[in-house]
Amino acid sequence: MSKNPNQIIALVREAGVIGAAGMGYPTYAKLQCEAHTVIINGSECEPLLYTDKTLLRDRTVDVVDGLIQAMIASGAKRGVVALNAADIEGVARVEKELVQTPGLSLHLLGDYYPAGDEFNLVYEVTGKLVPEGGTPLDIGVLVLNVTTARQISQAVNGIAATERTVTIAGEVREPKVVTVPIGTRYSELIAMAGGPSVPGAIVLEGGPMMGRIVTDLEQGLAKSVGALVLLPPQHLVVRMKKKSVSEIVKQSKASSGQRMQSTDLCPRHLLGHDINPDRAMVALDYGRAEPSAAITAAYLCSDCGICELIGDESSFSSPRKIYQEYKSRLLRAGVANPHRRTDIRAHSQFENRKLAAATLIKKLDIGSYVTKPTVLSGKPVVNLVRVPLGRHVGAPAQAMVHTGQSVRRGDVIAASPEGFLGTIYHAPIHGKVTHIDETNIEVTGGVA
Repeated sequence: MSKNPNQIIALVREAGVIGAAGMGYPTYAKLQCEAHTVIINGSECEPLLYTDKTLLRDRTVDVVDGLIQAMIASGAKRGVVALNAADIEGVARVEKELVQTPGLSLHLLGDYYPAGDEFNLVYEVTGKLVPEGGTPLDIGVLVLNVTTARQISQAVNGIAATERTVTIAGEVREPKVVTVPIGTRYSELIAMAGGPSVPGAIVLEGGPMMGRIVTDLEQGLAKSVGALVLLPPQHLVVRMKKKSVSEIVKQSKASSGQRMQSTDLCPRHLLGHDINPDRAMVALDYGRAEPSAAITAAYLCSDCGICELIGDESSFSSPRKIYQEYKSRLLRAGVANPHRRTDIRAHSQFENRKLAAATLIKKLDIGSYVTKPTVLSGKPVVNLVRVPLGRHVGAPAQAMVHTGQSVRRGDVIAASPEGFLGTIYHAPIHGKVTHIDETNIEVTGGVA
């Protein structure tokens, strides 16, 4: 029996579905909108990642059903699945499923980075530009990740978000795509891929461009994390991610390199936004602290990493990290985002300056890791999970169980306070609650 918008939104909230590829914005809140188009973002443009590709191939029906449910909830008449044209198998599976429902279509994307950035995606699919300081919803477009779409479908069928498909790639012996309970420890995930293949491998949560270094491998997998990538400790990507702001300042002031490329390739600049990474570095070099346009442009940065890893080859400075520092200071000073233009136009070189995936892989020196990982059939047995309670936008979740309590998979174990933006967490496995603190709930299976 079909559900009405309010029922869908309520079920998605109760299932604890959040954005699966970013900050973890609660999906029920995104569905409380009016949209004319819903786009499922299947680009997965970060190198080495195969999570969404796997779901689009193996769980096509669920993903498309999630799209339909999101359209009902938001009132949208148009639904689009956007994915890389190079993913031939995924295209064939999705195309076969979409033709069965009026109003649904497929949009093929070029093989470039960051095709999956929401602003790029919306422009590619609709020809419309998201305004400065805005979101796709400002122009009536709702964008959802592939995993999120599948979880919407599951939620409508009474299944809570208790598991996550994740890629483990890079310097591992057997790159894998596995589906595991939320809260599975990183050390266990890496072991599922045969363990590290080099001594001292650095673990990234996410892809090489936007992923962050993690040091605690006993932490649990969050709902919003879809990949672990291991790299050698001296790899360029690792060195840049470890570089401090003070190091960047020193190197920038000592460098005479040309920085215009960082702006020429900036995806948001190419979409007409007033962001110029080269000017941010000039402001840094001259010690400018007043909130000029060069500095407040930090609010427009998408954190894609092109300016850091591709755009300044002479000194490998990091406008991205400088923007992060500027934004932090602006927020502390109470300076709001002044960039709110709506009358923007895409740069005339938008198409010509797209960063081809092959070029990115070569520049990052990760070609040796580009291999299709094995998709693990079935689900590994996981007997201990540590469910993170704060990896979402909104109020942190509070425990609703106590140490020693027996739980079954799907039982509510934590929730954000009623009336606040937030989410609900469910037990990912059968077992007993063995530890609770402000940030995690540990559940151990097989405990008598």
